Amino acid sequence: MFNIAVVYGGYSSEYEVSVKSGKFIYENLKDNLDWNVYEVCISNDKNFVKYNKNVYELDYKSFSFNVNGTVIKPNAVFNIIHGDPGENGDLAEILEKNKIPQTACDVYVSKLTSNKKKYIEFVNSLGVPSSKQVLITRNEIDNISSLSSSIIFPCIVKPNNGGSSIGVSKVYKVNELNEKVQIAFKEDDEVLIESFLDGQEVSVGVIQNKNERIILPITEIISDNELFDYSAKYLGESQEITPGNVSEKSKNLIHEYLNNIYDKINLNGITRSEFIIVNDIPYILETNTIPGFTKQSIIPQQIEAQKLNVRDVINDLVRSIL
Repeated sequence: MFNIAVVYGGYSSEYEVSVKSGKFIYENLKDNLDWNVYEVCISNDKNFVKYNKNVYELDYKSFSFNVNGTVIKPNAVFNIIHGDPGENGDLAEILEKNKIPQTACDVYVSKLTSNKKKYIEFVNSLGVPSSKQVLITRNEIDNISSLSSSIIFPCIVKPNNGGSSIGVSKVYKVNELNEKVQIAFKEDDEVLIESFLDGQEVSVGVIQNKNERIILPITEIISDNELFDYSAKYLGESQEITPGNVSEKSKNLIHEYLNNIYDKINLNGITRSEFIIVNDIPYILETNTIPGFTKQSIIPQQIEAQKLNVRDVINDLVRSIL
């Protein structure tokens, strides 16, 4: 009998979304007769384990807990923490030290992909196009007026490390820039200012385990808001069409770009990449290595559009790391 821990929560503004994702994953794993599946919640308050209807304290460094003198450590972890520490490599580092396999990426890939600027520089080196970006830190905030001369408006302001489109703004005029940058700094110590791409927004998931890679059907996103922001993603303020009305040329390029990225670095588990298509050319925005996995999320929609069973995909992903 294998012990499988579904780990959710985290320290970022994505905590609530991660909890919902974790509950969804747990519900799809808990009935597997070969596994003893339990929940682990990581939070700013305390780390705890829900095991056999009881709650125990988690020893984070060893990633184990004690039940009546017996130390229990997972044989595998389903990592569904969006943001810190699940997506930025911190949890991966703990698990690797304890030789516990997990469904998400390793330390190196997690650190690379969670830093939007470094990741875009990497994919650009592979020939994958993106918008132009400027990175600023807190100590450069006083020089923002001098930076503005190199920025084309409208532009997008967002945290360099972060997800769920929290702290993201569209800025039309230079006198709005400082206010929007300050909003982004509430989420991170680094902020990206990037040129706005006026095109078709799409999202595409990839399932990668030891056995195969599946690029899922592309979702076309038509947001009711200016951006595909938190409200559009999680509060129903957008249309998500799967499969989307995407040209064959754009689809082929997206597949080419994703396969090239995956061939170069060890992206693992389930990821979701965002693109803006302009004149049939897809420009990458980012790759989320632990995307939302609630009933409302894009990835389950894409799995079903692929004629796959969501429960089977989740269970197969765990089997592939045991």
